[in-house]
Amino acid sequence: MTTIGILGTGHLAEFLIRGASGKGFRFLVSPSRRAQSLAAQPDVSLGASNQDVVDRADLIFVCLPARDGVSILKSLHFRAGQSVLSAMAGTRTAALAEAVGPATAHCTMMPGHANAYGVGPCLLYPDDAAWSRFLQTLGPVHSFADEPAFVTATAFGGLSGASFFLIHSLIDWFAMNGLPEPQARRLIAQTLIGNATVLVQDPSPLSEITPGIATRGGITEALVTSLSRDDALAAWHRALDIVLARVRGES
Repeated sequence: MTTIGILGTGHLAEFLIRGASGKGFRFLVSPSRRAQSLAAQPDVSLGASNQDVVDRADLIFVCLPARDGVSILKSLHFRAGQSVLSAMAGTRTAALAEAVGPATAHCTMMPGHANAYGVGPCLLYPDDAAWSRFLQTLGPVHSFADEPAFVTATAFGGLSGASFFLIHSLIDWFAMNGLPEPQARRLIAQTLIGNATVLVQDPSPLSEITPGIATRGGITEALVTSLSRDDALAAWHRALDIVLARVRGES
């Protein structure tokens, strides 16, 4: 089995290990209090230090905090033939390559919790066969040939997290209006899964799909009209502009 060394053992590392469990990978994790519990799982071993993890694995997955992750990587010694994949938000391949040379550098972004169930989309730049094979165990892989497009796509990380707050708000509304909370949760989740399936399976442009959904005088039209009147839909664009500026390093 392929051994993947993991630097940084927070929630993301836990989700990755859960998602890839039993799919042909071993993990060597850097030491921490959380790492002790991770190492109790099958196919997971505890390294003696960050450098020990680097020394014993050819594939290194970096889950270190973005604020000091690059400086930590610079303190370690990598070797030619190794491949490093960083999930540190905002880290560019040039800075990563400088920190981990002579190893090769790649960047990813993923939602995290959904990857534990093998359904969370993963971004990869630049494309790499070994890393793509691993990421496919965690969900669909979106590979990029140019960095600007990859950076724009990484804004989905913020969108993924914010969607939980939107969903929570919707569940609360249904519960306040008499629907039991567990049933409201299932109903909303299944509705979103159904709509997402339409987007994946039906290649028609949304401009052709939406007119049949929001019929004149119907409840969907009433809801969308109210949201538009309150500028609620455009507010998502403004919020994503803030996220995009952050991931581009502009703020």
